[in-house]
Amino acid sequence: MTTPLTLVATLVANAGFEAELQQTLQGLQGPSRAEADGIQYDFHKDAEQARTFHMVEQWRDETALTAHEATPNFQAALPVIECAAEKFSVTKMYRVS
Repeated sequence: MTTPLTLVATLVANAGFEAELQQTLQGLQGPSRAEADGIQYDFHKDAEQARTFHMVEQWRDETALTAHEATPNFQAALPVIECAAEKFSVTKMYRVS
């Protein structure tokens, strides 16, 4: 059995776009949690940086993540994210212990 792929996406909203980015990211949560190969999909607002949001995700493997990124709901959110976020970084990792 392979270790699930964990992903942390960090997004910083452009000034004035915080609500739009938050709404878009929250809208991804329900459909993403319903995906068969998704294990975890949690949305967080940073405790210290008001314009920063974090998605903590866990997928069965890289193939499951690729399938998630191809879903209509994810594809529909991308243009909004590209417009509303000034920074967007993704960290992928596998649990060691």
